[in-house]
Amino acid sequence: MAVSGSEKDIMILMIEDDLTLCELVGSFLEKKGYDFAHHNSYEGAIECARRVKPDLIIMDLHFPDGNGLHLCKLMKDDKDLTGIPILVLTTRDYPVEKEIALSSGVTDFFHKPMDYGLFADKIDEILGDSIEIIFWGVRGSTPCPGEEYTKYGGNSTCLQILIPGQKKLLILDAGSGIRALGNELLASGKPLNGRIFFTHAHWDHIQGFPFFKPLYVPDSRFDIHMPPQMEGNTKEVLLDQMSYTYFPVTSQMLQAKLEYHVQSHAQQQYEGYSIQYMSANHPVETAIYKITIGKKTIVFCPDNELSMANVDSNGEGDPFLRQFDEFVKDADVLIHDAQYDREEYEKKRNWGHSAWEVVVETAKKNNIRHVFLTHFDPDSTDEKLDQISEKLKEMVKDLGIHAELAKEGSHFKVPA
Repeated sequence: MAVSGSEKDIMILMIEDDLTLCELVGSFLEKKGYDFAHHNSYEGAIECARRVKPDLIIMDLHFPDGNGLHLCKLMKDDKDLTGIPILVLTTRDYPVEKEIALSSGVTDFFHKPMDYGLFADKIDEILGDSIEIIFWGVRGSTPCPGEEYTKYGGNSTCLQILIPGQKKLLILDAGSGIRALGNELLASGKPLNGRIFFTHAHWDHIQGFPFFKPLYVPDSRFDIHMPPQMEGNTKEVLLDQMSYTYFPVTSQMLQAKLEYHVQSHAQQQYEGYSIQYMSANHPVETAIYKITIGKKTIVFCPDNELSMANVDSNGEGDPFLRQFDEFVKDADVLIHDAQYDREEYEKKRNWGHSAWEVVVETAKKNNIRHVFLTHFDPDSTDEKLDQISEKLKEMVKDLGIHAELAKEGSHFKVPA
């Protein structure tokens, strides 16, 4: 293995048995300002990656002493390596091999022989400048039309995350906000591919699903994920609302290829990111999703009650709050339920929602860098949310964290 240093402080590890190619690629990347390391066999590659801690892995799929596809899977199953993007260099172009590699967590492919200009563009695309979070709906319980809801938005929950170098869509929840997202995506004129993760099946989180137009586009593909529900699997729960009694467009009219999954708590690796969830303090099984992208962590928690009773009768801390603190600690971004203020919460304990002040205090306690308050109550007009926003600014100015109210249509970038 060889290592060199630079000012950019971005480490690229190449796993390739062709030493000449390693030298050429290494020289090129060093001139571009990257740190570079290489390892020349299947054996020891995992240990090398753990030691080097790269921001990007470039690798072949074929080694004299092992299979690169298996190596990709081992890396994506390793908790220390799972979020690192992998760029495969290959001379082969077998669709089945590519499909297996992508399902194992490979970010993208680049074909030999090398065009170094295109190669540099591909690396810049994968590393990117930022992860982008887009709020398509921030309202809880029910959509709220009307001029008093124009500033923060009246659509119910939907979030999109754009990952550098990833073309496959990542969408969280399908409240009424997903309709506008679908309209924008259709402008590309191309079949779409993505994953939609539902936190749970309450109506304000699924009601936009039948209005997501890409579902009616042939050759589009979507994987649909939801935690286990008591009254049916993921497919049954979602498509029940499209039965003829409730909706004139039935599920048989969906033309995209859809795969339905019951999401497990354990960390799962997907295309350039991993997701795990813990169960929220909310009626029905509801996910608090933790998305890990490289070295960044985003927690999406639109429905969750952080009880203000922090100590039980025996003087012990609330077990759920202890688990929640452990799950979200040091996250880069927390997007959390803020349906009430403290006064309102006292009248609505055990409804499954939080007071915004408690969310901010919890974020500070857990060293969370950015907090977005969301899932606003239907009665929280723009005027009321403006008042909360001013109180929030006062609260956080001495806490050393960034916190704001989410707004429909707003974008937030996390340096990658």
